[in-house]
Amino acid sequence: MKLDFATVLTDAWALFKRDRDLLLRTAAPFLFLPAFALALVVPDPPMPPDGAGGGEAQALAWADQVTAWASTNGGWYGLAYAISFFGTSLFYALYLDGQAGRQGLDVAGAIKRSAAQFPRYLLAMILVSLPAGAGLLLYAIPGLYILGRTMLTGPALFAEAPIGAFAAIRRSLTLTRGSGLPLMGLAAFSYISGWLIGQPFMLVDRWMRTSGQENPVVLALVDAGAAAAAMAAGLAMALIAVSAYRRLAR
Repeated sequence: MKLDFATVLTDAWALFKRDRDLLLRTAAPFLFLPAFALALVVPDPPMPPDGAGGGEAQALAWADQVTAWASTNGGWYGLAYAISFFGTSLFYALYLDGQAGRQGLDVAGAIKRSAAQFPRYLLAMILVSLPAGAGLLLYAIPGLYILGRTMLTGPALFAEAPIGAFAAIRRSLTLTRGSGLPLMGLAAFSYISGWLIGQPFMLVDRWMRTSGQENPVVLALVDAGAAAAAMAAGLAMALIAVSAYRRLAR
């Protein structure tokens, strides 16, 4: 079945409008709070050298700075991403788990189902994130294409349970065959929209910290804006994946 970009977005928006209150209450602790804590408390990784002089010595110094930063702060980033992954899995459990179809949108039940599936889901997300992240760093289009083709990994884990992480990735690749371009567009819509909305907040945050204008109230408001953008992007991606899975799995 061919996938239509506008139809999937319409389906996802309809889900959000219908269940907005429940979705936002669910997203807040799992998608908003981790991003807010990272932006507010954890320092950004050191920026690479600009290449103007220094050569190998400058690159080695930057590598040492990154290593020191990772040893101090890497665990917090890992924890924040794990919490966010769990939050995303809740949306799949709410809408796609076999039990959910009989029980309706039961958040308590979804948390139990997500906890049971989470080891498999986390493994699948790590396996997907490695090539997608490399593609985004090297050149955006390959990374977005990988994100699109593997977008249905999480939905497949819940809708077709019991299924393993590798089998869920293969299932996503099978379902998305022939729909790679519209799915890449959907992934780009969520990823780039979240980045564009959040970037002004992050730039203000960086300016306030480097210029010594760290008013704690203003900084908290700025970082809350960046976290809200990250939450919106994560929720949008999850609802788009749910809508795409429902259409392609028919």
